[in-house]
Amino acid sequence: MAITYRPSRDALLNPCADPTFKIIFTDDSDESRGALTCFLSDILEKEVTDVVLQPNELSGEALDDKQSEFDINCKIDGKAVNIEMQGRNENACYGKRAEYHAAHLLNHYTPRGKGWQDIPQVFQISVLNFIFDAEEENCINWYTMKNAEGRQIENLLNVIFIELPKIKQLSDDVSKLTKTQMWGKFFLYASNKDKQDVVKELCAHNRGIDMAVTVLEHVSQDEMNWYHESRYWMHVSDMKTAERHAIETGMAKGLEQGIQQGIQQGIEQGIQQGIQQGIQEGVLQGARQKNLENAKKMMECSIDFETIFKVTGISKEELSN
Repeated sequence: MAITYRPSRDALLNPCADPTFKIIFTDDSDESRGALTCFLSDILEKEVTDVVLQPNELSGEALDDKQSEFDINCKIDGKAVNIEMQGRNENACYGKRAEYHAAHLLNHYTPRGKGWQDIPQVFQISVLNFIFDAEEENCINWYTMKNAEGRQIENLLNVIFIELPKIKQLSDDVSKLTKTQMWGKFFLYASNKDKQDVVKELCAHNRGIDMAVTVLEHVSQDEMNWYHESRYWMHVSDMKTAERHAIETGMAKGLEQGIQQGIQQGIEQGIQQGIQQGIQEGVLQGARQKNLENAKKMMECSIDFETIFKVTGISKEELSN
């Protein structure tokens, strides 16, 4: 029996896996092209008609410039678009990465000599399988360059974040979802056998999602796609394991340093307390010795023991020793 990565004959690939997300929108089929066109129309909230896929790797102007490799790179009606499925906010820097991608798009598709009035709009669209901004309630956020009063410059640079964990918390009543939220539910539920009723409702309400499901069913027949997805999840697992190991190692090292520091501080504190206690006991002992000498002198002067005790605190028994 041939080895297969597919868990069952009717299992579907997971669109939240990077390679699967890419192939849904870049497969050489009318359904894939239609799904991408509908997805962009729903996200940008305007009809998109002319979508042309572009190479997904952009070079820099110089050899030492940072490169950009996109999940999906395309042009729509003269505008440049980068689309990403992102599963983790590495080093909490995804916002910077998205802004860089948008700026790189603008630079790449603006050749020398082009008139400023002809510079294209660029869109960086990210489907995030993590919370980017916990303080922001909206699950879809559109960022542009604005001044403090909210007025835009020229609306050339656009960054759009779709946060899947927030969409997951929304009702599964498809009739209450926006078109963009429907896409979020599709990405989350497409491969989940327990959510296929919701997926069918999504298909009935959104033509683009219906085409995306058709593509997903088709590409899920290819063993090589399952291989790529399994490699992706292994990479995710390795990264999480490495992060956890780093955290646990850091905590263990911090605990060890804390214990050592605590021991050292305890020793130093003990020494200091011992010194203070020794000084205090020495002072008391010296004072006691002085009182004993005074008591003996008073006794030589025939002063009664009761008076001597009241003045010096030295008892008759101590004087007799």
